[in-house]
Amino acid sequence: MQTVPEISPTRNPKAFYATFHGLSGVLTKPADRVLFLEPESGAVVTVTETDYPHLVVLGEVASSMQQYIADMAVGGAAAIACSRAN
Repeated sequence: MQTVPEISPTRNPKAFYATFHGLSGVLTKPADRVLFLEPESGAVVTVTETDYPHLVVLGEVASSMQQYIADMAVGGAAAIACSRAN
C-alpha cells in the first residue's frame, strides 16, 4: 500500500473593497505587504502603518474577482505571460 502525499490547497489572497485618500479601489495582501489597487489608473500603492487612518475597508470582494486582483498586483496579464519559463 502506498501513501499519497497530502497537498495543501493553494490560497488566493483575500481582497476587500476600500477607499484610500478618497479613491475607490481594492485592498489585498498577496505576500508580506498590504496593497491598494486603483482600477481606473491601474496604480498599485503599498500601504504602510501611517496610511491606516486614511483607509476605509468596505467589504470583501467576490471570489470571482480575486484572481483578477491577484493578476493586477503582479503587473497584469502581460507581466505574467512574459515571466513564464520557456
